Amino acid sequence: MVKNMFENYCSNFQPSWQRYIDRGLLLSVTLLMGLGLVIMMSASIAVAEKNFGNIYFFFNRQLVFLCIGLVVAYFVYRIKTSFWQRMGAKLLPVVMLLLVAVLLPVIGKEVNGSHRWINLGPFSLQVSEMAKLIMIMYMAGYLVRHGKELAHSSSYKPLFIPLFVLGVTDALLMLEPDFGSVVVLTATGIALLYLGGLKLTRLAFLFFGAIAVMIPLVMMGYRGARVTAFLDPWSHASGKAYQTVHALMAIGDGGWFGAGLGASVQKLFYLPEAHNDFIFAVLAEETGFIGIMVTLFLYAWLVQRAFVIGFRADRAKLNFAAYLAYGIGFWIGFQVLFHIGVNLALLPPKGLTLPFISYGGSSLLVTIIAIALLMRVHRDTQIALFGLSDKEAQKLKNKMFKKAATRKKVNSGASYAR
Repeated sequence: MVKNMFENYCSNFQPSWQRYIDRGLLLSVTLLMGLGLVIMMSASIAVAEKNFGNIYFFFNRQLVFLCIGLVVAYFVYRIKTSFWQRMGAKLLPVVMLLLVAVLLPVIGKEVNGSHRWINLGPFSLQVSEMAKLIMIMYMAGYLVRHGKELAHSSSYKPLFIPLFVLGVTDALLMLEPDFGSVVVLTATGIALLYLGGLKLTRLAFLFFGAIAVMIPLVMMGYRGARVTAFLDPWSHASGKAYQTVHALMAIGDGGWFGAGLGASVQKLFYLPEAHNDFIFAVLAEETGFIGIMVTLFLYAWLVQRAFVIGFRADRAKLNFAAYLAYGIGFWIGFQVLFHIGVNLALLPPKGLTLPFISYGGSSLLVTIIAIALLMRVHRDTQIALFGLSDKEAQKLKNKMFKKAATRKKVNSGASYAR
């Protein structure tokens, strides 16, 4: 009885929008997007003026994608997670076809030797960013359907199917090539399989197997030269470790409080991809150690909210929604760690954006959609635990009444015609 009274109190205490919006997640994402626009603008001024004669070129494009992302996110938020549960397996073949299409010269767009984009006129779509989110949806749905078999079956068959799908996706990404996305996708997939109940012995086998496969891939071609340079960057400062060395210089020059916004030296054509793959180094140079800690706190807050939302969905028996939230949390967390690790010379260079901060329309758009899905998971969880608020219940009642009235009017019209 006390529990029911508490739930009724919670359901009526907060205004409707506060019940259905996770304010911690909203605040962390808003601050990251604001920080991203400021830092990206600062990091891109020099290259934008040189290449396009407009210092606001990259800023304007990023702002356009931000606005598009917010509009799309609103409509995604209005769709129940049960819809995405049904669509996960159906969207996977579409993404696979796009990953194949991006390799075709007629459709795919080549940038710096990589075929990662589909040309859409004034804009380009990076398919690998879509693949991350769709793969999480697929894995979440698979774990709901086969989680018990995965956890308790002595057969390897339940494990083979998701690994096969993950392997095919990774292979297509390697052909682009996009090794950074392969690492993030594989790490997220293994983490979800563990949450789905995969035994520790099989998880260890899978983990070391993934490492065994990735080591020769890492050492092939230009990536092998990057690893060699990564192990001793200062000996290759003018070659393969050029980016790493200048990133370290930028971070070191930042000191405690930074050189100030717009005062980065390394972004002035010393540090390649300063507004994209190495934007964290520019952030560190201009805002210093304090700026680094604030940024890390915002990302940690975002990931923590994703896991809390997932935990609450799990408690409400919304299994797909829970896995979806966990997967998004793992994905963003891993990508942030790998991006920062590359900038700090803790990992070999890989082409990974820093979510919400790096320049990249596809990355920003897909990440905003992922946040909308997290918000929807929170909304569905609130409804499952506490029911609809009085305002929402009245809206639903009015909607049902209008539908019934329309149906009655149509039926009466049909009877009159007869």
